[in-house]
Amino acid sequence: MPGNHNNMNNKYMQEDKLPPEQNRDANSTHRLSRLQLQVAMTDIKRFVESRLEKDLNLVKHTSPIAFLSGTGVNDELDGTESKSAVRFTVPNQDIPRGLQVKEPVPKSSYELKCEVVQSLAKWKRMMLSRLGCDIGQGIYCDSTSIRKGYKGDTTHSVVADQWDFEVRISEEQRTVEQLRQYVKIIWKIIVDAQDYIIEKYPQILLEGHPTSTWRLPKDITFLTADDLHETFPNMDVHERETAAVRKFGAIFIIGMGWPLKDGSPAEEVRSPSYDDWKLNGDIIVYNPLIEYRHELSSMGIRVNKESLVKQLEHRHYLDKEKQFDYVKAILNEQLPFSYGGGLGISRLLMLLLRTGHIGEVQVGVWHDAHFNQAFEAGIDLIPDRIIYNGAA
Repeated sequence: MPGNHNNMNNKYMQEDKLPPEQNRDANSTHRLSRLQLQVAMTDIKRFVESRLEKDLNLVKHTSPIAFLSGTGVNDELDGTESKSAVRFTVPNQDIPRGLQVKEPVPKSSYELKCEVVQSLAKWKRMMLSRLGCDIGQGIYCDSTSIRKGYKGDTTHSVVADQWDFEVRISEEQRTVEQLRQYVKIIWKIIVDAQDYIIEKYPQILLEGHPTSTWRLPKDITFLTADDLHETFPNMDVHERETAAVRKFGAIFIIGMGWPLKDGSPAEEVRSPSYDDWKLNGDIIVYNPLIEYRHELSSMGIRVNKESLVKQLEHRHYLDKEKQFDYVKAILNEQLPFSYGGGLGISRLLMLLLRTGHIGEVQVGVWHDAHFNQAFEAGIDLIPDRIIYNGAA
C-alpha cells in the first residue's frame, strides 16, 4: 500500500470512471515496457509538434510558468475560487544563507505577488503583437500548468499540460466557417498521429480485443451546444456528450459560454475575456478503453471589443476586469485578432497509446487511495514518490 494512509477509503473514484473490467487487459502498459512507453510518448510529441509548425504555420515559443498577479493575463477558468490560480510571493531580495539563520524575511518594496499559469490563452495573443506576426502566422508552446480545483481521475489531473497555440487572423476571419476550418486542421493532425503511432507500435493494440479495431473517425462532426441539448434533452452535460461521441466518434461543440436558447445553463462555463462564446468550442471524442467522453481540445476565435464587453457584462465582471491592463488593451483595440486554443498533451497521449489512466503518461499528484484503486485495476501510475504496493 502506498504512503502512510493505509486506512484511507480505497474507492476514491467511482467505478464507472475506471476502464470496465473487460477492457483492462487492452491497456497498452500491459504490453509496452515503461521505457518503451516513454519512447512512444516522445514520438507522438515530435509528430504533433512538427505538424503544428507545418499545418498552422507556427513557431515554437518558450513558455512561462507563472504570471504577476493582478494583470488579467492568467486564465481564471470558470471564475470560482476553488479553481483560482495557485498563488505565491517572491521576496525578491537578498536573503542570508545558512542553517542557523532564523530571522524572518523582512517585507520588501520589490516583493512580487505571483500566480502559477492556468493557461496561456491571453498571453499568447500578446505575444503575436510583440513578435510582429503577420496574418496566418502564429506560435505554440509546450505548456504545463497547475489546476488545484480538479479532482484527479482517469482523465483529470491537477497537472494540465497542453500545446497552447495562437494564430493571427484578420477581422473578416472572425466567423464560424473559419473556426471550422481550423478545427479540421487540428483534427487531421490528431487522426494522422493515431495512424502513425499504431503503425510504429502495433503492440499498443490487444489483438482480438474489441477495442483493437476502434479508430478515430476521419471526419469530425460539428454540433452547436443547442443541437446537443435538443438531441439529448434528458441528460446532464457529460451524459449527452458521452452519448454524442458514442454515436459520432468525435464531435466539435460550437458555442460554449452563453445560456442555451431554451434558457438552460451554458454547456460549459467559460472565462469571458478570451474566447468569443459564439466562436469557440471543444473537441471531444469517444475513448474505447473507458467507454466515456474524452475531451482533447478547447479552442476559439478570441474576443473583440464588442464581444468582450457583452460577455463581461453577462458575468457582471465588467467593473472588476476593466481595470486590468489586458482587458484595457482589447477595449482600446491594441491587440491583434486571433484564433487559438490548447490541445491536451497527456489527454492525447493517453488516447493514442491506449492507456487506462492519464497518470500513466504524466507525473501527477495522486492521493494514496487513488494509487490503491488504480493499482487494483491494473493501472500503472507514474509516481511522484516512493510507492510500496508494487506499482513503482
